[in-house]
Parts: sequence; C-alpha cells; structure tokens
Amino acid sequence: MNGLILTGGQSRRMGQDKSQLVYHQKPQREHLADLLRPYCQAVFWSVNPDQAAALTDDGQPFIVDALAIRSPLNGILSAFRHDPLAAWLVVACDMPLLTSRSVEALLTNRDPTRLATVFYDSTGQEPEPLLGIYEPAFAAVADRAVAEGQLSPRQILQSQPVQLLTVPDVRELTNVNDLVARHALIR
Repeated sequence: MNGLILTGGQSRRMGQDKSQLVYHQKPQREHLADLLRPYCQAVFWSVNPDQAAALTDDGQPFIVDALAIRSPLNGILSAFRHDPLAAWLVVACDMPLLTSRSVEALLTNRDPTRLATVFYDSTGQEPEPLLGIYEPAFAAVADRAVAEGQLSPRQILQSQPVQLLTVPDVRELTNVNDLVARHALIR
C-alpha cells in the first residue's frame, strides 16, 4: 500500500496553498507524510504542475496530476498510473485534525474485495472520498466515469461496492475551509 496526500487543488476559497499551512509545527503536507509513513510502503504528494515546478529536491516523492480535469480524481488516477498494482491510502491535505486513530480504523476494517474502504462523511450519510483506501480495481471504474464526464469521487463511491465505516471521531474529518468559516463567524 502506498500513501497519497492530495495537495493539487487550486485553494481558491483559502487563497493560499492549504498543503503549506502549519498546524503541527510543520507544513500540513509534511505532517501528513509523517503520519502515513508507518502504514505505507511509500508516501507521495499529489501535486498540480505549478506546485511541481516550485518543489525543491528535498527527497519527498511526488506525483504530478496527469489529467486535464479539476477533481480529486486527478490525483487518485495519476497515482494509479504511477503504480497500478498498489492500493492507495488517500488523504486530503486540508484535514488538520486527522490522527492515526482514523488511519488505523481504515486499515483494520479494510476490505480489499471492495473498490474502496472509506468513512461516512461528517453528516454520516454519504461516503467521504478524501480519506480512504482505494484498491487497484477502482482505477478502471474511475477511468470509465471520467470518460463519461463524471468527476465526483463521492458519486462514484455511492454507485459502487465499497466498504463504508463510521469514523472514530467525526472531528477528524473537519476540513480547513470549515475551520476558517467557523473562525470568521466567531469574530
């Protein structure tokens, strides 16, 4: 199993690269790489071409988005193009409250006979596509969906046989955009 930290988004709402925000004494993408390393053979940052051009040679492997689509599927499918036989433990860079507790829950309850193992989202109603284990068979299904114009990983997960779990602590699914919005409301 490889790890993939999705950092390739445009960060339009945030106005800055969310993967560079510091919550744990280091940029979030570095913190998440450290979090995933004990569980993965290799950990990669998923980056867009602009981010790739700005990266220095610090030894952290990365995978550049290979598709001309604006969706987290770009990073996930690019990872499968890099290593189609691996399962991918995928984490979005904008979940600053994520801990090993949720990662271990995914691994413990993983069902490799399903296309993915993911948690229900913070509403408890739908799959959370930005934190989960994607099995190699997911790539072909996602490629077909993209070819048909379907770019939502959540909608793909809703229509496929996946292992759905309840997250140990729903706060770990908190997105940084939600934190910023709450902070603005409190001010």
